[in-house]
Amino acid sequence: MATTKRWFITGCSSGFGRALAELALDRGDRVAVTARDPQSIADIVARAPDRAVGLKLDVTDPAQVRAARDAAWAAFGGIDVLVNNAGYGLQSAVEDATDDQIRHVFEVNVFGVIDTIRAFLPRLRDQGSGHIISVTSIGGRTSGALVGLYSATKFAIEGLSVGLAGDLAGHGIKVTVVEPGAFATDFATRSLVNAGASPAYAEVARQVGEWLAHATYEDPRGAARAIAALADLEEPPAQLLLGRAAADIMEGVLEAQLAELRRFKALSYSASEPG
Repeated sequence: MATTKRWFITGCSSGFGRALAELALDRGDRVAVTARDPQSIADIVARAPDRAVGLKLDVTDPAQVRAARDAAWAAFGGIDVLVNNAGYGLQSAVEDATDDQIRHVFEVNVFGVIDTIRAFLPRLRDQGSGHIISVTSIGGRTSGALVGLYSATKFAIEGLSVGLAGDLAGHGIKVTVVEPGAFATDFATRSLVNAGASPAYAEVARQVGEWLAHATYEDPRGAARAIAALADLEEPPAQLLLGRAAADIMEGVLEAQLAELRRFKALSYSASEPG
């Protein structure tokens, strides 16, 4: 039977963060609900004011990260599950994005996650337990047109998490990345920066726009249930795809990668030959 948990969730104003915070509170857990604008999460805190604390948090501000961590720890006496959910998308050809757009998406999606994890690690190690869950994407396992830069941020967190799990072996702290497919969040609207397409990429932009317009978007509450179930596991997976589409796409990607590896294995082996 699952025990009551203490959560710290970044990016709770909408999408997965909001759905997960609401679900955790509904099941009796305690939750540090965070967002850049505390007013955007006031209704979540009001669901269970005795078990929720609303905190202002911009993950690109290390001082705010530490202050939010301290406030959550003071409120709950510890944190069992840290969920790195804050982030946004960048739709652009690699050539078209501006320097500022590229650097900012890395500041939020990569360095914000790193800073948050680093802030919590000493406390979690002293506590001797915890579960770090970072929301990446199917785009953290594969990529495609106009999402190369966004995928680069998610690939970075995938690699970080694998290494982090090795760092923490023996400390009682679990590490998982969850990889959603297309869900009905504001990812493709408010949380997506579209850099626009230059003439060279106009046709691929049209094709991507057509796909986005006709894609099937799944209910984020289902993803929240899966993350909550994940947090209850004694031996969670290192990576968890979220949604039918993500799982089916990734199965095909892995099969294609394995086929390519086998096709060029002789060439790979040739690199080991002397002289």
